[in-house]
Amino acid sequence: MRIIIEPLDTLFFRDGKPFIMGEDTWANSQFLISPSIIYGALRTVYFAENIHELEKANKNDDPTRDLTINGIYFEIGNDIYLPLPLDCVKLKEDVKEESHNQAFTLSLTKNDNFLSSCPLEFILEPKKENQVENEPNGLIRISMFKKYLSHKVNSFSYKNINDYIISEPKIGIFIDKKTGTSKNQYLYRANMLRFSSKNGISVKIVVDFVNLNLPKNGLIKLGGEAKPCKYLINDGINMEFSLNFNNQSEKRFKLYFLTPAIFEKGWLPSWIDANSLIGNYCGLKLKLLTAAIGNPIEIGGFDIKKKKPKPMLRAVPSGSIYYFEILNDEISINDAFKQLNNKSISDIYPEQGFGIVFFGKI
Repeated sequence: MRIIIEPLDTLFFRDGKPFIMGEDTWANSQFLISPSIIYGALRTVYFAENIHELEKANKNDDPTRDLTINGIYFEIGNDIYLPLPLDCVKLKEDVKEESHNQAFTLSLTKNDNFLSSCPLEFILEPKKENQVENEPNGLIRISMFKKYLSHKVNSFSYKNINDYIISEPKIGIFIDKKTGTSKNQYLYRANMLRFSSKNGISVKIVVDFVNLNLPKNGLIKLGGEAKPCKYLINDGINMEFSLNFNNQSEKRFKLYFLTPAIFEKGWLPSWIDANSLIGNYCGLKLKLLTAAIGNPIEIGGFDIKKKKPKPMLRAVPSGSIYYFEILNDEISINDAFKQLNNKSISDIYPEQGFGIVFFGKI
């Protein structure tokens, strides 16, 4: 099923930087929403509609325990968008060429000179000797994304999320609940986000999920201050596609991370050996060739039951790319596609939608 969430007010999704009133004055917000926020919001809607089952929450008979998130996207206008892959770059702004909002795919190149503490066999380089940089706020249309995965395009246009989600700083001060008065030296500023462009084009959050029965429409609360959003449920997003491998002996592919992934060994999945970069995943013997990874993001939250913050975890960000080679002689690249495409490979919280990957050609 697909739930389309349309914010009715500004939203705030605080990043992992510490923020303590009285010590810090600026609270940052991030537009890429943690799957755990969506997961908790969906469960809250269910229990709000089925209040008599609230006592079952987090127990063996919890009616929401099978909830699984299969994807988180943005809807702009009538199109679905995903975070721009991090093996795609743009020309640096000081390079004078007509390439506004144009992304280029990097090429897999043998690592002969690049020195690193990690023994990566390959690196990613631009085909031409251009000065390039990542676009961390880029979004790619779903139709173009499928062409990117099929390796049918090497360059394409993208959107910048800053053109559609407007930053609206908010000034606030801590209010003492007992006295109802403000507290001295507790002034703060929060970066609120309005999911609408200057031209009035609304940005909606789209989530694919299964195993939870919700009303067809209603209200849902998201982010800090639990701001209201309206939602509508209909059919899920069609992410089915096939990759035609002309050479069945082809063994190399890449994985694109739609959502952040939490690995026990930092950026490296737990099933990959840190020295050889070889690992076994569900019968697939794979070697990590290289990766394009953004800055880690912090995943936290608040435990309502224990009434304290949850442990902070570091995650590989959305859009990250890992390049692999299949080492099994008996395993075809089609077998690997079926095993990995549109699946979660996160070591932690896979059911919440962390670590959802899509399979791509090199």
